[in-house]
Amino acid sequence: MSSTARAQRQAPRPQLQLPQLQLPRLRAVAPISRVPRLPFLLLTIAAIVAAVFGLVALNVSVNQQSFRISELEEQTRVAEARWTALQADVDRLKAPARIARAGATARLTPAGRPRVVAWPGSRGRNVASPGAASSPAAPGAGLSGGDDQSGWTAGDPFPLKRYLAEP
Repeated sequence: MSSTARAQRQAPRPQLQLPQLQLPRLRAVAPISRVPRLPFLLLTIAAIVAAVFGLVALNVSVNQQSFRISELEEQTRVAEARWTALQADVDRLKAPARIARAGATARLTPAGRPRVVAWPGSRGRNVASPGAASSPAAPGAGLSGGDDQSGWTAGDPFPLKRYLAEP
C-alpha cells in the first residue's frame, strides 16, 4: 500500500456537531433484582443430607430385620427337629407290638370281640350275636332287615336322618 492511501485513511474526519439533547432514560420493565443464592443452596444441601441419613436409617432397619429373621429361622429349625424327635417317640410308643408287650408285662389279656347283650325287659333284639352292633346307626348294623321300632331299614343310607329331623 502506498503511503498516500494510508495518510488518507488516517486523516481525521470532520465530525458533525449535533446539539446535545438530554433524553431521559426509558425503561420498559423494573430493574431485575438478583435473588440471593445462599438460602437455595443451603436448602438443597439440607435435603441431600436428610435423604442420605434416611437411606442409612432404612438400610440399618432392613439389616436388623434380616438378623431377626435369621434368628427365627434357626429357632424354627430347632423346633422342627424337636417335633420330629417327639413324633418318632409317639410312633414308637403307639406301635401295637410295644403295647402288646407292655400289656403282657402287666399281666393283661386281649379283650377279644365285643358282644351286645339284650337287657331283660328291653324291646330290642331278642338274640344277641357276637360282634353285633349296639346301635342301628352303627356301620353294619341291621343288615339282615329293618328294625320295626326305630323305622330303620337296611337300604337307608342315613339312618340318623329321621331322628335329627324330629323336634
